[in-house]
Amino acid sequence: KMMAMVESGLDLSPILTHRYHYTEFEEAFAVMNSGLSGKVVLDWTEERA
Repeated sequence: KMMAMVESGLDLSPILTHRYHYTEFEEAFAVMNSGLSGKVVLDWTEERA
């Protein structure tokens, strides 16, 4: 269902509260486990933004 919503153009930016490079996964998981975030995204590209 989520892919269908994304493909239809649903704007997810309001619920994405944190983005981390995959090498920062420990910090990302800590934020997720804190309960103080929306959705946390891991970026799997080799270049850091």
